[in-house]
Amino acid sequence: MPRVAFFFGISIYIYMDDHAPPHCHGVYGDYAGSFNLEDGELMAGQMPPKPLKKIKEFILANQSELLEKWNELNA
Repeated sequence: MPRVAFFFGISIYIYMDDHAPPHCHGVYGDYAGSFNLEDGELMAGQMPPKPLKKIKEFILANQSELLEKWNELNA
């Protein structure tokens, strides 16, 4: 389970052999959620508003690199 990013106390992971659609997992303190790599939306879990916004911004700003990593780990 490689951590692909860490910022503002938020860890972003992409798991190997994970299910579709392409997504990442965000962890912030006791909160965790799955985020769609296409639009940055929370798919499952819970996240407070401020880290939720930061995660979505990160996904949208780094979308091509995240999708490339997803494809590499889930080929």
